[in-house]
Amino acid sequence: MEGTVKRRTTRRPITHYWGMLKDLDDSQKLQLITMLAESVKPAKMEPKKKKLDACDYAGIWSDEEYMDADELVDHLNEVRHSKSHRREFWDKFFSEP
Repeated sequence: MEGTVKRRTTRRPITHYWGMLKDLDDSQKLQLITMLAESVKPAKMEPKKKKLDACDYAGIWSDEEYMDADELVDHLNEVRHSKSHRREFWDKFFSEP
C-alpha cells in the first residue's frame, strides 16, 4: 500500500496530461501550445474610464445655430404639427352639438 501512495504523490500532473496528448498530430499540438501560451499572457489592462462632468461638454455646441429662448419657443410652436391636429380632432368629435 505504501508503494501505491508513493507513486501517486510522485506522479506529476504534467506526466498525466502528456500521456493523454502525446499521440495528437503536430498541428493539434501546436494549436494547444498556442492556447496555453495565450492563457498565461498578462491580461491587457483597459484604460480607466473617466467619470464625465460638465467641463467635458464645454464648447461642443456650435454658436452659429444659437437661438435665444424666445426664438426657440416660437420656432417650436411653428414646427409643432400635432397640437393643431389634436385641436381639430377634439373639436370635430367631442364638441357639444
